[in-house]
Amino acid sequence: INVGVNVGVNVGVNVGVNEVYNFIKLNQPVNINTLTRNFSTVTQRTVERWLKQLKDENKIEFRGSPKIGGYVVK
Repeated sequence: INVGVNVGVNVGVNVGVNEVYNFIKLNQPVNINTLTRNFSTVTQRTVERWLKQLKDENKIEFRGSPKIGGYVVK
């Protein structure tokens, strides 16, 4: 039973991470407010977790100042 649950959760997370990555790729630079508005079905904290995963995988980086900067694809 746990295997099915884990697979479902992992697939859901990976889909969200990939959607955020593709959104950033098409709309860079993107700030957290824009991402939260466009992914309104999840919380801002979830979007932040997805961003952290992409940063840890060295796929994106934040450029610019905290007020007007945004995430870009490396």
